[in-house]
Amino acid sequence: MTQVEIAVTIAPEADITQKLQMELIEAQAAIDIIELRIDQRQTIEIAEIETLIAALQKSLPKVKLLITYRTASQGGNGNKAQESYYALLQELMQVQGYDMIDIEWEEAYKEKITELVAEAQAAGLEVVLSQHDFEETPAIEQLKFTYFKMSKTEADYLKLAVMPKDPEDVTYLLDALYVSSQSVKMKVVGISMSHLGLVSRTAQGVFGGSISYGCLGEPQAPGQIHVTKLKEILTLYESNK
Repeated sequence: MTQVEIAVTIAPEADITQKLQMELIEAQAAIDIIELRIDQRQTIEIAEIETLIAALQKSLPKVKLLITYRTASQGGNGNKAQESYYALLQELMQVQGYDMIDIEWEEAYKEKITELVAEAQAAGLEVVLSQHDFEETPAIEQLKFTYFKMSKTEADYLKLAVMPKDPEDVTYLLDALYVSSQSVKMKVVGISMSHLGLVSRTAQGVFGGSISYGCLGEPQAPGQIHVTKLKEILTLYESNK
């Protein structure tokens, strides 16, 4: 069974409030990574992002920080076109003080994405290469093939998040996650969204996954639960292995 890191997703529309800082500190025992979503912001100013990073470092200095701009095409609020999105990623790579960056996988742009992965890693960042499908769960062989194609970029983490329509869809994702965890050298993440797919978050390590995403209050993605509860359940699996 894989050791799972817990990522808490936050999406502040302005500054890091004192309330949010206190919530993070109270839950710090259950947090390995803070995922800072920035796609919900009206404007993206690098100086503002640097201020957010500094505030989060002050709150939880030992926790890794992941920055994510989720585009509308993959279920986020970001309205940047492809080239503008890539330009933003390159700007973010010049920012100091954080550890990981999310880059969205689109096969049509695989050469550019491979370049971005290498550029981010050269800047000292780990890369979470991600693809999200909020409509359905692709066939199991397609899921496995997507992990394989993503692995060619040499990203550090390969993440797929899909929407199940029935329990069988959840098993497809978990099967693809496990097989891929054994066949590629990168760390893998697999999420079956919504309450139906909750087992993919709580049993992530059983199937070879490396990160499980949770929240502090309002879920930032379908099926997220509070990181403290997530930690309790993950610990139950790990203590009985």
